[in-house]
Amino acid sequence: MLSAVLSVSLIVFLRYRKFEIILPMMITLISEVIIILGVAALIGWNIDIAAIAGIIIVIGTCVDHQIVISDELLKKEQQVFFNWKQRISNAFFIIMAAYFTTFVAMLPLMRAGAGLLKGFAITTIIGISVGVFITRPAFAAIIEILLKDKL
Repeated sequence: MLSAVLSVSLIVFLRYRKFEIILPMMITLISEVIIILGVAALIGWNIDIAAIAGIIIVIGTCVDHQIVISDELLKKEQQVFFNWKQRISNAFFIIMAAYFTTFVAMLPLMRAGAGLLKGFAITTIIGISVGVFITRPAFAAIIEILLKDKL
């Protein structure tokens, strides 16, 4: 997981080259992994290979959603037509569509899957739910504060 986070950090740095975007992205990413591990400890879920694969999927989803938010906020051509709230609303529409698609795709794996598939599905559902309802709004608020003068 650490190598996945470091690899993602490098790619995001090469994409944006702005620490006011990269640093909140990585802090949010790490906090999301910590929250997932905390929820797993709270419910007594054993972290096995399938759960680690689910967490890695969640890391990818987290960064994808953060890139959607960042790109939506940094679009130059929309600055005239949309304010910050409208751009965030556009980004969260995309994020919620991806969330529901992934959630629905994991349900059959959770019900019909044996031990490994079930662990993967539950970890992924917990991770994407934590991300969509906790860390994505936090990331959007942090980016708004840091880029307020530039938006």
